[in-house]
Amino acid sequence: MSALYIISQFLITCALVLQGGTYFINQRHVQLLAIICSNILSAACFFILGGYVAVAMNVIAIVRDVTSHVLYSKRGIENANKTTVLDYWLLALWLSLLTIGNIFTADGLLSMLPYFSTTIFTVAIWQKNILFYRFAGLLTNSLLIAYNLFMHNFMGVVLQSVLLMFAIVGFSIYLLEHQHTQVAHK
Repeated sequence: MSALYIISQFLITCALVLQGGTYFINQRHVQLLAIICSNILSAACFFILGGYVAVAMNVIAIVRDVTSHVLYSKRGIENANKTTVLDYWLLALWLSLLTIGNIFTADGLLSMLPYFSTTIFTVAIWQKNILFYRFAGLLTNSLLIAYNLFMHNFMGVVLQSVLLMFAIVGFSIYLLEHQHTQVAHK
């Protein structure tokens, strides 16, 4: 086991712990900082491992998240859940950038798994349906587990599997609560 591989495992561990920790942070600015740090660490890990699609997707995700945060923080509370023309343009921009990043870095179908995952997540955070967002968490985590297997990223597989379990629990709780709410209203 090389020193670079050990460093990559340390980086992905820190990245995924930060990512998981964002679920427990209530301040949006602190949460955004944790997400950015997570993406930087993840990009560094995959750069070491030669996973250049993942590097590109993490860099684009950082720009997407910062831009979205700045724009949405300027909206009033009454407009927070409205989809505007700008939202459609931004979605088209992010999907285009993700596709371009994938085209220039992909080397086969398995290397494209971060592209599919990031694209699904981008659409999930763009739209306003909580059920779709929760379901997307199942898909994105599954794709990233497969990618980590492909990249021989042991800690990535382990920690992404933990995040998948959290996503399954969250999805199940949401379904149960939603079902309970519908039964109560009948």
